[in-house]
Amino acid sequence: MKYFDVHTHTNYSPLDSQAKEIALECLEKNIFYVDIGTNVDTSAIAVKHAQDFSNVYASVGIHPSDIKKVDIETAMGEIENLLVEYRNKKIVAIGETGLDYHYEGFDKDAQASVFIRHIDLAKKYKLPLMVHIRDAHEDAIKILNEHAVGLKVIIHCFTGNVDLVKRYISLGYFISINGVITFKNTNDLKNAIRETPIAQILSETDAPWLSPAPERGQINTPLKIIYVVDEIANVLGKDKESVANQLFLNAVSFFNIII
Repeated sequence: MKYFDVHTHTNYSPLDSQAKEIALECLEKNIFYVDIGTNVDTSAIAVKHAQDFSNVYASVGIHPSDIKKVDIETAMGEIENLLVEYRNKKIVAIGETGLDYHYEGFDKDAQASVFIRHIDLAKKYKLPLMVHIRDAHEDAIKILNEHAVGLKVIIHCFTGNVDLVKRYISLGYFISINGVITFKNTNDLKNAIRETPIAQILSETDAPWLSPAPERGQINTPLKIIYVVDEIANVLGKDKESVANQLFLNAVSFFNIII
């Protein structure tokens, strides 16, 4: 079986110091993954990993919670420089971008402006969007409806309910599921997955965070994508191998890559 983790961070501590070992062990297990940038530095590391390891791809962007930490004009310019230099060298998406209203001190207008700038980059370079949304679904849907028509979109780390997932799948977006699906008391999420066409489901770890059961609380890695895929199969009541194969095919088709 082959697996595809569409959203992970081996460009972040503590995984960055083990990036080669993780990539090689994943390759042995037929695990492919996208390293996700959340600022200029981690985007550059993601691009380097994509060049260094055959089973690794990159996404570049500025996380909504990081925009207040940088000069956004300079940062967005450097993100575009990466796209210019490496566009055809395994950069497969723009982001992690989106909206995050979870922590105090966020600026809705600033986040919206930078989100739209990422959308414009996705249009310019004909790449999909890797979207992070936390406590901000209504505003995010409004922005996507107004600015992202025609783009491929991944709703990363989806943990919502049936009503919310129906809104996203009606827009043609892909729903990415991580280790949260293995946690207890996630019936709303499980029901949402059952309402999602399997052709629009993707798997992720969001490592080094959100390690799935039975290893919850430990440091996560892309190697644990197998737990996520197995639980998606359990929730759907389908054979694990067929689900793994389908999710793998969904990912390579979404990113337009050949493996």
